[in-house]
Amino acid sequence: MINKEQSLLKTMLPHIVAIIVFLAITMIYFSPVMDGKVLSQHDVTQFQGAFQELNEYYEKEGQSSAWTGSMFSGMPAYQIGIKGGSPNFLDYIQMPFKALGSNTAGPVFVGMLMAYLLFCIMGFKPSISIIGAIAYSLSSYNIIILEAGHVTKAWALAYMPLIVAGIMALFRKKILLGGLLVALGLALQIKNNHLQMTYYTGIFCFILFVAFAVQMISEKDIKTLVKACGVMIIALVMAAACNMGNIYSNLKMAEESTRGKSELTTPTSTEKQSSGLDKDYAFAWSYGKAETLSLMIPNIYGGSSGGMLDHSSNLYNEMVKNGAQVDAKGVRANTYWGEQPFTSGPVYFGAIICFLFILGMIVIRSKVKWALFTGTILFIFLSWGKNMEWFNDLFFYHFPLYNKFRAVSTALVIPALSVVMIAVWGIKEFLSGDIEIQKLKKALYISFGVVGGLCFFFWIAPGFFFNFTSGTDETWRSQVPDWYYNALLADRKDLLSADAFRSLIFVVLAGAVLYFSFRTKIEKQKLMMYSAAIISVLLLIDLWGVDKRYLNATNFVNKTTYTTQTFSQTPVDKIILQDTHPSYRVLNLNNPFNETNTSYYHKSIGGYHAAKLKRYQELIDHQLEGDIRHVAASFASQNIDTITASFAATTGLNLLNTKYIIYNPEQPPLINPYAMGAAWFVSEYKLVNNADEEIAALKTLDTHQTALVDKRFEAELSGLNIVADSMATIEMTIYKPNILTYKSKAVGEQLAIFSEMYFADGWQAYLDGKEVPHFRADWTLRAMRIPAGEHEIVFKFEPKDYYLSTTVATASSGLLVLLLFGMIGLGIFRRKKEDKIN
Repeated sequence: MINKEQSLLKTMLPHIVAIIVFLAITMIYFSPVMDGKVLSQHDVTQFQGAFQELNEYYEKEGQSSAWTGSMFSGMPAYQIGIKGGSPNFLDYIQMPFKALGSNTAGPVFVGMLMAYLLFCIMGFKPSISIIGAIAYSLSSYNIIILEAGHVTKAWALAYMPLIVAGIMALFRKKILLGGLLVALGLALQIKNNHLQMTYYTGIFCFILFVAFAVQMISEKDIKTLVKACGVMIIALVMAAACNMGNIYSNLKMAEESTRGKSELTTPTSTEKQSSGLDKDYAFAWSYGKAETLSLMIPNIYGGSSGGMLDHSSNLYNEMVKNGAQVDAKGVRANTYWGEQPFTSGPVYFGAIICFLFILGMIVIRSKVKWALFTGTILFIFLSWGKNMEWFNDLFFYHFPLYNKFRAVSTALVIPALSVVMIAVWGIKEFLSGDIEIQKLKKALYISFGVVGGLCFFFWIAPGFFFNFTSGTDETWRSQVPDWYYNALLADRKDLLSADAFRSLIFVVLAGAVLYFSFRTKIEKQKLMMYSAAIISVLLLIDLWGVDKRYLNATNFVNKTTYTTQTFSQTPVDKIILQDTHPSYRVLNLNNPFNETNTSYYHKSIGGYHAAKLKRYQELIDHQLEGDIRHVAASFASQNIDTITASFAATTGLNLLNTKYIIYNPEQPPLINPYAMGAAWFVSEYKLVNNADEEIAALKTLDTHQTALVDKRFEAELSGLNIVADSMATIEMTIYKPNILTYKSKAVGEQLAIFSEMYFADGWQAYLDGKEVPHFRADWTLRAMRIPAGEHEIVFKFEPKDYYLSTTVATASSGLLVLLLFGMIGLGIFRRKKEDKIN
């Protein structure tokens, strides 16, 4: 019995050590969290503002809402977050990981854990697998996106190795294990709701599965291939079923959001007439071809757009020399000069990993390396976007759903894993003792010559390759003196040279470790462990140093200070909140469509979300931006009467019941006397033939008298006889995000317009408790026929298909968790049975 326990401990000990190492790395890196600090993340802050109304409603009413009125005059909450919705058992799996820090340490630790599992599944020793885990999770992009607050992307990437592990298990003919890992990994990835990452993962896994199929066919093992196909289909269905709510909402929002098809014949800057995004918009963040060398030299293109230059820099000294004020720590400047409009930092895999990647491509004997290499090259090409237009146009125009995604430079997330897989596999082969020393030496010299040689040349002659200028420099070049710009160019050159030397040092050290492995007489297993440990430490130092440039202690702030400063009520908020009417909207003139601070306390005209309703975006482009410019221009008069009168011409703002306008958080708001209110009656309607006619007619619409109705809703108006009634009234009496209540009174039938977004899939209208139809009017609003007399009108957001899909997800996720524990239990049972037999 003791021998069995000792044997189990000996087997498990390396894995326990690995987990402790990963935990230590993440906890030390994010140590400010232990001091009660939080990471100041732009997107997280925006989410908190967007989510506040939904959170308050749940806390107060104990009910969830799938709609929010706090952003963009109302939108589905599917992709914001629905608190208190149907339970999903995947949340219980994630709970201990998210306890480490859902916005900080959690995804980094899980990324290491899942990558470690991947390399163990591939048959690598724990010491070798640790290298891959550190390399993958501490790749600079995974850290930089946390600084920006792209938390869902970080979690999606953390689970990607688990999905790939399932595919790699197939090569070892562990079909059921592979299916379970794919189902679990994919379910968790989709759960975190970043479909662009899931899309890329799917393409990469398809390439690997094709390689597996080719191998099975070449081995004439069709039975295993058929079994694998069946298991993978079940795994995909299971993963999808666990996320039916997410999938339904994403499909629905793909139709209705800015990623859907426009009815206008003249596209806007972010849309096109066909389904999907505009190509220029989607390809705006395209990685440069030469910029891809940042994978091994981080500052080859200057690092980030707001890079810090210390007191030894050319720019700092020139500023001091010319009498400019500078901070003792240094100056921030646009050190980045690459192809993208701006960036928070480079994608850096590590000089050591790039060196080992070349080595791996030489020494790996399995043909699977070509599938990994194919995936690497494919996604590097995709990351180039407009810089390799002929190739990327094929995907953008002909590959299903590809044109729904933007920021194509993100495609480098796949090479971030595939390159590491080849690199780690290369170390394993190199230290295995199964390859002739002469072949290993040749491979070492070639890989060192390629990577080390490039680093050497960039170090000694950076100006030979580049001139360090960028096309985006022209947008600000005229605003600074020549000495400033020339000093900045010199600093860009120095940044490249310094990092090239830095990378060269790490390549030399890693190469030396491998070189001396030939010359030692240490036993093979110990040699592998020692060499892997040294390379792990070198890799950790390398990646840690670069990561800390972009996410360090300065990014953390006191939790209490952060909360109070970010969302504290300003004087203007306090004034507006004194208005107890159940519904009015607020416009913040300070960048309204890229902030959610207003949404935290008010029902905002603006907001921040990548998938706002398409019709609302078109209203912004064709009407609201013009309205806002008109109001802003009136400020030149410095006359309150003139400013107030300007609202008479702001049709869009008036239709949206924009009562208050924030122009200075310390000053009282402007009050718009022309806001239409929550609902009103019109005396006539005008049918329009298409979207172009309707959006154009808004500009001259007499909102008090006339409603614009698309011809497709003509049947809803059949037999309507609007009775003139100057005493007719309609007003909102109760506001909840998903339930709106009105009371009306009129002597004859009326046509009512409601200042709420029309969204047919979910909103139901009830007249005195009986369901009745409603339709769209005035481009985005709701319209409804109201009979004579006194009535109660209630709108309820009841997306039945969504709620059904979340119920399916609850049941499916429960089944998947049972299968997971069932397989773990089966493994334990088999081990005990084997022990008894032995």
